[in-house]
Order: sequence, then structure tokens, then C-alpha cells
Amino acid sequence: MYQYKIAIARTNNILNKTICDINLYMPRKRRKRIATESAPEIPYPRVRVEWIDCVSDSGWATDKEFDKMKLARPVNEGWLYSKDDKSIKLFASYDKDEDGITFGDRTMIPRQWVKKIQKL
Repeated sequence: MYQYKIAIARTNNILNKTICDINLYMPRKRRKRIATESAPEIPYPRVRVEWIDCVSDSGWATDKEFDKMKLARPVNEGWLYSKDDKSIKLFASYDKDEDGITFGDRTMIPRQWVKKIQKL
């Protein structure tokens, strides 16, 4: 019985080495590139918006902890729906069908909070 287990272990080692050798010498498959910059299907420019957001905390804090509190600096990427003196409107997803476009992941940011708009 003991010799049988040793024979199985030796066979498994041989198989493992053979499989490892095969993996080392097999040509690797090339990954297909995913087109991230496809032609826009909608009449809105893609943008990256850097802005400042408020931060709030309902917990207790010392004056030192309060002094360390900083504004958030979020970044949004999506399509610019509209921009005027008061705000900008973005959306990050959409559905286009025969009835038109439906917008998702919508964000409206006060214009004064926007620090940078970059076209993608």
C-alpha cells in the first residue's frame, strides 16, 4: 500500500513538471485591444471635471481634528450635457434607442465649485 502511494506521488510530480514545462513553452495568446476611443454616438463631448465638494461629519472632534478637515476634491468623467454661468451638468451613462437618449449617473455641479474641465 505504501509503495502504491509513493508511485502515485511520483506520477503526480512528473505530471506537474510536464504541465509546467508545457506552460513555459506554449506561445501566449495576444489580448485583443479594447476600443476605448470609439466614435461618439451622441452629440455630447466627453470631459473630465475636477471640482471641490463640501465635507461634513456628524461626530465629535477636537479643535486639532477640526483644523485638519479639508474640502473633498472629486473628479468626474463623462459627457457634458450643459454648461452655463450657474452650473454644469454631466452624465456618465446613457441608453440610446429609437425613442431617443435616456441619461444615467447624472451630476449637477455649481459652477463656482468647478476648478478644471478637460476635454477627453
